[in-house]
Amino acid sequence: LEMRSNMQKMSSVRRRVASIGVRSMSDNSIPPIKQYPWPMRTRQFGVDILHDALWNKGTAFDINERDRLGLRGLLPPVVKGLDEQVQRVLRQLAAEPDNESKNMYLQDLQNRNETLYFNLLVNNIEAMAPLVYTPTVGTVCEKFGNQFRRTRGMYFSRYDRGHFSSMIYNWPQDDVHVIVVTDGS
Repeated sequence: LEMRSNMQKMSSVRRRVASIGVRSMSDNSIPPIKQYPWPMRTRQFGVDILHDALWNKGTAFDINERDRLGLRGLLPPVVKGLDEQVQRVLRQLAAEPDNESKNMYLQDLQNRNETLYFNLLVNNIEAMAPLVYTPTVGTVCEKFGNQFRRTRGMYFSRYDRGHFSSMIYNWPQDDVHVIVVTDGS
């Protein structure tokens, strides 16, 4: 009897809650709370942002970003989205005479705008994979010494033996997620 009375009270409460539009915790129709990532912040400003491939978006910086980051006047006035930039890069790649030249163009792109570079690779992987991996990368590696343009990582040689632990401190970033080790062959 007491159990029936409690169930009737619960049912009565549910009806009243439903009548005033309050949803119960067991209602699966409640949309999930949207969570937005924290905005990325940098201490860099102006031309330093444009010279840092991790932060540079080229003409994809909108007017508000250009004002906030001190970029107004340092970029052409036109704002071009990432998709437009990808199309421009694809046209420029098509004009290159061979895969080795295309690879060098992509290396230069990565050195100045990683956002655009990785978007291009991810969304065009079938066309880009042969340019940044087998077979083209083998030829590019053979000519690395003659084509070196910018350091991307650290280089340890047999002449550095005994200095590795102190060399690590020369790396400018503290937040390292991936380390790739190769013998360079």
